[in-house]
Amino acid sequence: MADPLSIAASIAGLLSLADIVFLRLSKYIKSVKNAEQEISDLCKEVNSVGGTVNMLSRLATSLEAENESSIQGFRMHHVDGCAAILSEIVNKTKKYEDKSGGKLKKLLWPYTSSKSKEMLADLSRHKENMNLALSATSLDVLLRFLAKEEERERTATAILADVQKTKEIALRIQEDTQRRRILSFFLKYNPQSNYEMSVKLRHPRTGMWLERHSSFQQWLRIQGSRLWLSGIPGAGKTVLAGLIIGQALARSSDTVAVGFFFCDYKNETTQSPINILGGLAYQLAIQSEKAFSILEEYYSELHPDKGLPRSPNTEDLRRTILRMLQVFEHTYIVVDGLDECGDQAEEVVGALCDIAENSDELSMALLSRDEDDIQRHLRDAEKNFLNIEIAAHTDDITEFLTSEIERRISNRKLVFEDLSLKAEVLESLVAGAHGM
Repeated sequence: MADPLSIAASIAGLLSLADIVFLRLSKYIKSVKNAEQEISDLCKEVNSVGGTVNMLSRLATSLEAENESSIQGFRMHHVDGCAAILSEIVNKTKKYEDKSGGKLKKLLWPYTSSKSKEMLADLSRHKENMNLALSATSLDVLLRFLAKEEERERTATAILADVQKTKEIALRIQEDTQRRRILSFFLKYNPQSNYEMSVKLRHPRTGMWLERHSSFQQWLRIQGSRLWLSGIPGAGKTVLAGLIIGQALARSSDTVAVGFFFCDYKNETTQSPINILGGLAYQLAIQSEKAFSILEEYYSELHPDKGLPRSPNTEDLRRTILRMLQVFEHTYIVVDGLDECGDQAEEVVGALCDIAENSDELSMALLSRDEDDIQRHLRDAEKNFLNIEIAAHTDDITEFLTSEIERRISNRKLVFEDLSLKAEVLESLVAGAHGM
């Protein structure tokens, strides 16, 4: 079953925005004689959108309860479109509210007549498509109604096929006993559960700012691109790591490989450079027979027929991975939590940077706090890592809070007798988040 916050609550989050916008527009119209007709029309349309969203949220809740498979990767284009318009109006009109008396301080409409009409037309178009979605009889059909036009042609089979890419990539190759022995020798920690948890923790429409970021788009498109995403504790780095990995997996193929790892200060196994590189080598090996043969060759060197077996070392693993990368046209590597490697952090960063510098086919993304030893490596101009500072974005926080508010209202755990109080609570929580 899909995460209960994933679809229904995301849709319900629009209710809070619609309520706030409707209240402010109504106040404006009452306070200003001969208010422009398009403002009155916009107010009516927002009220109508709220009604549609309410019914759509109830339908999504019902369909989610019946759905037995997790459906991710859908863009609820028409829901997102409404949210963007309503959020903009909320931000543009909040300065007109007098916190002490609740009256409009400055009765100037912040939009031109043409802009108001444009927003009205866009809201109407999104609402019409959401009304069509009310006829859906299954969750995947509902999501197709809410997607962009070109996405509606995708079948449920294709959607589930996309999701399947996030499952264990080890299933791609039928492993025999010797293969399993070789692979398990290098895989001391499996990061798959960390990835699945990061996906589960992510609210479905947060992180869209990163997806639109020009540096991230370049990282996805161009071999040799390097990103360093840094931020304070609680900024959402690990959740964004899941988003980045998901975007990379969506592009994986026979010639495009993906490797990832999550370092965790609570688990010493995840802090060792040998275990990190071994985990990456394992993932590359199971995506290509040629890559596996290269790793098998290194395994044989460590296990001579006449002699005692040896353990892998960082330098040999680094060289082996560089050879494996040449098998693919493009490879994405994502490593989260470099700062959580303790005393070994500098060695880990050094090894990863060296791999990135010596592979033209590799796109590497590293995530960590902005600590001195890591910064010395990654801010070096020769390393060519583009830095993106992470803080919980206002849009992401608003998305989450509006969904949570509506969920608690529907569960009768939260009651607002005055809609203006809902707006005040939302704005106070967003302002108090401080990037976390």
